[in-house]
Amino acid sequence: MTSYARRPIVVGIDGSPDARRALCLAGEMALERGAELIVVHAVGLMAEIDGRRVPAEGHASEIAEQFAGWCDAVTTVGLDEWTPVLRHGDPAELVSSVARDANAALVVVGRHGSGQRPELLLGSTAHQVIERARCPVLVVPPVGTSAQVAPA
Repeated sequence: MTSYARRPIVVGIDGSPDARRALCLAGEMALERGAELIVVHAVGLMAEIDGRRVPAEGHASEIAEQFAGWCDAVTTVGLDEWTPVLRHGDPAELVSSVARDANAALVVVGRHGSGQRPELLLGSTAHQVIERARCPVLVVPPVGTSAQVAPA
C-alpha cells in the first residue's frame, strides 16, 4: 500500500494563468513528497487554439500539442516527469474521477471565481471538484487576491 504522502497529486489545468500557478504548486508538492503528478485537462466541444475558439473535433493534434506546452510549465519547479490525462468531458467530473481512480492524496485547481458575489468566488469548476472529491482539494487563488471573503 502506498503511504499517504506518496499517493498521487492530481491537478486540473485549462491553460489560464491561474491553472499554471496551480500546476507549479502541485508540481512542487509532488517533488517534495516523491509523489506522482497527474495533470488533467478536459476537452469540451470547443477549444481555444492560437487565440481563437474552434470546434474541438478535428483539432485533436493541436489540442494535444497545446496541452503538452501547458504541462511543460511544471519543469520550472524541477519536476521532470508527470502523467498527462487529456480527455473529452466535464472538467469537474474528469478531475474528480481521475483523482478517485488514482487514489489521489490531493487535488489542486486554480480559482477563476468572479468575486462579485461571495458564493461565486470559487468558480464553478473548483466548487464542483470540492463537492465531488474524495480527498482534500487545494484551491489556488489568483496572484494578488485576498484569501478573505467579506460578509454578504
